Amino acid sequence: MRRRFEEQTCPANPHPQGGRGLRRRCAFTLVELLVVMGVIAVLATLTLVSVRAITDNARLSSATNTVMASLDNARALAMKKNTIVLVVFRARFEGNNKQVVEVVTAKWTGESYLNLGPAVVDRFVPIPDVPVRSIPAGIKVAAPRYGPSADEDNLWITQSHLPTIDPQPGVGEAPGKIIGIMYGPDGTTITRNSQSDSNTSFVDFNNDGELLFSDDINDQASENDEPFVAMAPFLAVFDDDEAREMFDSTAWEDIDIRRADLTEYITQFADRIHFNRYTGVAMK
Repeated sequence: MRRRFEEQTCPANPHPQGGRGLRRRCAFTLVELLVVMGVIAVLATLTLVSVRAITDNARLSSATNTVMASLDNARALAMKKNTIVLVVFRARFEGNNKQVVEVVTAKWTGESYLNLGPAVVDRFVPIPDVPVRSIPAGIKVAAPRYGPSADEDNLWITQSHLPTIDPQPGVGEAPGKIIGIMYGPDGTTITRNSQSDSNTSFVDFNNDGELLFSDDINDQASENDEPFVAMAPFLAVFDDDEAREMFDSTAWEDIDIRRADLTEYITQFADRIHFNRYTGVAMK
């Protein structure tokens, strides 16, 4: 049996002129089409915004979980091996000019050096059987900055942004720090080594026995720098990409502007990681 398909038509005009019913084709007007297109555009925009927000939140949560897992593992190693273990966060390139933050677990070698600046410096080396972890690109780790004045205590410091740092000193975005959390043999967090009475520490990433830095001994200005570690009492994990969209990062050649802008963002939007003062257990 063959089925006949007929063109859909509108009902006859209920008030025809001349007494005859007229058949007309159903259609959308230009205004109706524009309204529908506008609604679709608004819905698409809202969907994209929602998807991006979900994606950003997932990246931040993934980074926070990676940091927490690395800290828990380092604490367990410190107690198991009865030694001092340090977790550091440093900027590294991955692929073509793409930066990530690496989480490196290191142990104290038992060596300390005399230095005219900080006086005593401890040398740490990465633990060979602990894999280096990377947190999602665009996410960084920050720590409070303790300075000589009370105003500086309210600022946050974080890793460098290597793609915008020029090899020439003083050019490009101001460099950042290598931040660390140090565990004692009992698993509690410490900010200095009481066994050596050191003032600071560095991680000898290439294990050559030497301290490597390209500009300032306290900053990471290039990928392979080994500056002094900025010890942290607690941490903040934040979306650096989003912070760069919120502020004018081209003004971050000035270290004070960079710290002030990032401090404003981190204070509002970062995930915090604190530590139990008696056990050293990391807590969100």
